[in-house]
Amino acid sequence: FMEIEKYYGIIRKFHEAGIHQHMYTNGTLATEENLKALGEAGLDELRFNLGASNASDKVIEAIATAKKYIKYVGIETPMTPEYFEAFMQKKDKILATGVDFMNCAELHLNNNNIWNYEGENMYVYRQGYVSPIWSRELTFKLMKQADEEGWDVAVHDCSNRTKFARGLNLKGKEGGWFGASSYGSEFSRPPFAAFLPILQDENFQFLEEEELPEGYRPGELFF
Repeated sequence: FMEIEKYYGIIRKFHEAGIHQHMYTNGTLATEENLKALGEAGLDELRFNLGASNASDKVIEAIATAKKYIKYVGIETPMTPEYFEAFMQKKDKILATGVDFMNCAELHLNNNNIWNYEGENMYVYRQGYVSPIWSRELTFKLMKQADEEGWDVAVHDCSNRTKFARGLNLKGKEGGWFGASSYGSEFSRPPFAAFLPILQDENFQFLEEEELPEGYRPGELFF
């Protein structure tokens, strides 16, 4: 946003070429002036990471302002307990902005943040992203409430499974070999220790299970 003049012309050229374009922002530097400029330049879609500011009033107001000038305005945020609580406290104000959609993503962990969630139940999808299991559970909880209360907004389950399938589809359209995907792990090696809590959780039920070999069962591993 601070260099809006620099991108105004670029957005205009893509718009004139008929290419759909979107922008992703935390919204903290959004103003009526630069949001209007983006709309006039031809920006089709603007996505706000509302969780980055923990659903601050300033960003919520920016979402409402963006709706005046940009065709599609949405919220795209990794689902965390902190964001979910903040969203629910300000739900009515957020929905009143006229936001078109909400992309509820799973929280992706990497070497920089995984141990902030040490002890949480985690899983890995297709040898790719590592996420706490509560992240998608929060998405389901929000979607259920949206359906029961009849929110006038599309709520998307942007799960790891969805992202993997989307990657296969895009690679296929680009002429990639069968099964090609850009979906990959953010770790150089699997963080095995991070999965011990879920293996030790007697209340967690896996869809399918194979008995671990002797010496590798919970309580038999020592470090």
